[in-house]
Amino acid sequence: MSSISSLSAIASINSTLVADAIVAFLLVITIFYAAKLSQKLSALRADKAELQALVRSLTEASQAAEAGVAGLRAGAEDVSRLLAKKLQDAQSLREDLAYMIDRGGSIADQMAGRLRNRRETPVAEPSRPHAAAAPTQPEERPRREAKARANNLIREMASRLVATAPSRSERDLAQALAGRR
Repeated sequence: MSSISSLSAIASINSTLVADAIVAFLLVITIFYAAKLSQKLSALRADKAELQALVRSLTEASQAAEAGVAGLRAGAEDVSRLLAKKLQDAQSLREDLAYMIDRGGSIADQMAGRLRNRRETPVAEPSRPHAAAAPTQPEERPRREAKARANNLIREMASRLVATAPSRSERDLAQALAGRR
């Protein structure tokens, strides 16, 4: 019986040894996975700091963009006000020019009517031969002077409009007016 009891003692030692070896192996694997988990947690913490820095920089960029948009909005309002004023000035100039053109046209019509009347009425022979002058000369001179004054005024207003016109279309309009005679 002694052999059976020694065999049973050996089996008991072997089973304990096998169980201890299995537990030791599982502990080694657990330590290995714990080390890997620790590395991943450290990387995650480092990424968290980078992510927070990225969020901060994104917030700053967003605030700068909002300030830029506000500045653009204010600039657009200023330009809009300036454009409205220029448009109002141009409208006033247009009305003035239309008035002057109408007035000049009516004056030209009156002068043409007077000239026709003078041509149609017989002219008395002058007593002095050197005093005879063409009947159209007195009428044509004021007409030429009025036309010259009107053209000079149109050129002056157009040049002022060209000098102060902020947009290409306003400059083109002013140049077209300056070229019109």
